[in-house]
Amino acid sequence: MNRFPYLTVVSYILLLLVVIPPLCQAGPRVYERALIKQDTVWQGDILIKGDVEVTKEAILTIMPGTVIRFAKIDQWGPEKLYADRSEHFPRAELIVKGRIIAQGTRQHMIIFTSADTAPGPADWGAINMLDSRGNLMEFCEFSFAHTAVHCHSAQVLVASCYFHDNGVAIGMKNVNKYKTRCVASILYNRIVNNGGGILFGNGASPNIVNNLLEGNKIFAIFAKKAGPALIRYNNITKNGKGLALYATPMVIFSYNNVEANRDYNVSLFEGQNYDVYAPDNWWGTRDEKEIRKLTWDKDEEKDLGRLLFHPYATAPIEGAGIPFKIDGLD
Repeated sequence: MNRFPYLTVVSYILLLLVVIPPLCQAGPRVYERALIKQDTVWQGDILIKGDVEVTKEAILTIMPGTVIRFAKIDQWGPEKLYADRSEHFPRAELIVKGRIIAQGTRQHMIIFTSADTAPGPADWGAINMLDSRGNLMEFCEFSFAHTAVHCHSAQVLVASCYFHDNGVAIGMKNVNKYKTRCVASILYNRIVNNGGGILFGNGASPNIVNNLLEGNKIFAIFAKKAGPALIRYNNITKNGKGLALYATPMVIFSYNNVEANRDYNVSLFEGQNYDVYAPDNWWGTRDEKEIRKLTWDKDEEKDLGRLLFHPYATAPIEGAGIPFKIDGLD
């Protein structure tokens, strides 16, 4: 005998769904001071409450639309795996010694951010790649990190990503004890409103092409004892300094739009006694005197190198910056 004669089968099922919480409505997957020792796929919501390391033999694959939140732990607290401050960052890191493949899409970006209710820069450490190759970060959004993506003697392609509200967006340097040399391709990224944009040193060798670097408080690009480096077809505007160089002998800087940077469009620091080859850039003006006003080089300090900016463009460089739109970011 039907005990519920007034309910249809469908309404009875709907009643059960209301009264009994669905089993599939689980919370985020939580990691606390963990090692990932085998190939792993992340999808959905991930909460990181301490250092998580992808070990040498493992590949971490992150699916489109995944959201990874980092809890704001104490700096160098017990949730850290390592106390070495030369290769690590305060607060929670995702440490990659194997490989990371984080490949979102334009419509479903992968998000790395803070779990704090009032987030700020340096709430979490970094995606920290150490002696690692074959890494890919594409269509990802990074916010509120100390240094969002960092290569310690690692190799990575960072493409079509969005960086904002980080201490530094992208960093890289070689570490002498590792055999892997730091090479990064940085293409088609929006790097806006961070403390610093791209920082590379100790022989790191990036290709920085077709990016927007705008509104970064201290610098857009800073090279320290680095190179060789190729920096072309970027829009570099309204930052503290556009390009800053220290003891870096081999930089090719051309076909960029570099204008309206607050402190200088190009600034050579003490120790940069090398000339900088920088032809065919648009400096926001056709007036050579105005170009020099926003340049700090040998004319200001005799021990510095010289910015070699002739010939210079007489109109903005077509094709510089981002050649396409990312949904929701324009």
